[in-house]
Amino acid sequence: MPRENLPEGFEFVASLPDPDGRVNMTDEIEDFYGKLDIDPVDPANISVGIYQWADPGLAYDAKITIIRLSDEEKADNAISNFKSQYDEMVARGLPIFSNATVNGHPSLQIKDVRGDNSIRYLFLWRAGSLVTLVEGNQDRNQSLELAEAAPL
Repeated sequence: MPRENLPEGFEFVASLPDPDGRVNMTDEIEDFYGKLDIDPVDPANISVGIYQWADPGLAYDAKITIIRLSDEEKADNAISNFKSQYDEMVARGLPIFSNATVNGHPSLQIKDVRGDNSIRYLFLWRAGSLVTLVEGNQDRNQSLELAEAAPL
């Protein structure tokens, strides 16, 4: 997980799994499970970087999640499962998804509408059997810069 050369305003806070193993890593990727099979994911194949982008307590954390699945089909399934949480918004005609490019790699940009109606920018892509999700903040450019700091 990137720890240096982060976009302005982002600070590395923690990396999961933690050394004590207190965090259930399967819970960290629950949005990737769904109708389509991704097989059980070994916790050793899940990495999460947590970043603070505002004063502590004033904003949610930004995250980079990387999951290694057994093959490309399972990676595609994980992405489809993740996208399905937005089905209701898409059905209402909200423009949630658009295409983006991260370091020359095609990515899905997601406008995640929060409970207070603010928008948080997410970037999601697959490289082989690796799925990467970057959960940024309300600033698209800063969120894209964080995505560009993530390993492909």
